[in-house]
Amino acid sequence: MSFGFMFIIVPIGLGLFALEFYFLFKRGHKITLDQTALNISLGFFDRFIGLYLTERSLVLVHEALNYAVIPEMPLHALTFIISFLAVDLIWYLFHVLGHRVSLMWGIHLVHHQSDEYNLSVNFALSPLGFMIRSFMYSFLVVIGFPLEYVVMSSYLNAFYQYYLHTEFIHAIPFLDRFLVMPAHHKVHHASNKEYLDKNYGGVFIIWDKLFGTFAPLVANPKYGLTTPIPHKDFINLQLFFFKKLLKNFKEFGWQRGLLLLFKGPEYQTSEVTKVFNLTTKVRIWKLGIGVLIYVICYRIMVEADSLPVLISVCMMNLAAIMIINGIKTPKTEVRWRFIRRRVHSLYQSARIP
Repeated sequence: MSFGFMFIIVPIGLGLFALEFYFLFKRGHKITLDQTALNISLGFFDRFIGLYLTERSLVLVHEALNYAVIPEMPLHALTFIISFLAVDLIWYLFHVLGHRVSLMWGIHLVHHQSDEYNLSVNFALSPLGFMIRSFMYSFLVVIGFPLEYVVMSSYLNAFYQYYLHTEFIHAIPFLDRFLVMPAHHKVHHASNKEYLDKNYGGVFIIWDKLFGTFAPLVANPKYGLTTPIPHKDFINLQLFFFKKLLKNFKEFGWQRGLLLLFKGPEYQTSEVTKVFNLTTKVRIWKLGIGVLIYVICYRIMVEADSLPVLISVCMMNLAAIMIINGIKTPKTEVRWRFIRRRVHSLYQSARIP
């Protein structure tokens, strides 16, 4: 996918979410500014880092061509269909590992932290997950799948999953027998006991039915994690679980700590640690300004051919993400309080004759 195409897809995704946001608000569905801003900031950070990881991933896949163990399959429709199925199977395996291996759950949990369900949840991703999936997809190239078919299948897989995170579509009759529907994915995002670790499929629900991880939507889903996370900044949210995993080595020793890296998240302590002392205060005007700055700077960044320009727009992109998320440190809060008090004092003085 060219960066130009990516620049088209991002505004389309934001536009569709804005439309959904309006109708959700009108119909009284739960949707808050804080959670929406967090999801968008996570998505922007994923794409910001993903700009570099995309290039690295493509190089990885290209290098895999040098180690192909069988000749490349012929380019025709049947090969593409098989490639698409193979990519979706790898997505299923990656998704299972993301929930059942703590080291990978630390990456994937950012996608499940939201207790709201709407298209903004699509943005809540980790760039590390993108890199790991690309590495797994490269094995298909090694065994002879055409590179262009693997890459295209991975993009179509991700694009299909976008509409799964909505309350406005439940299921499409007949197609829901073999394709993943929003109703299936609502089960996956639910923290109800009967729904945990179910419906991992990306495009095809047949993998879940085949491997025994399928569950139909019966009871109303309660979205989010079984242990709510107080962190609402995109930095602590992506780092706290890894701090917990490192702390295991100190508390339980190297052998137990190493084992806990690969066991399920239910074996971890319930403690939610903080890495940096950050808080958030989201404002709608900050969200709007941050999105505008990010989109403009991202376009400049993908086409930059000068190092000073690249560094400048990268810094502005990071600043935009923090503005969207409303991140504050104790020092900045003290400064803002001082400024507000000073402005208020000057205003009161000006009113006194």
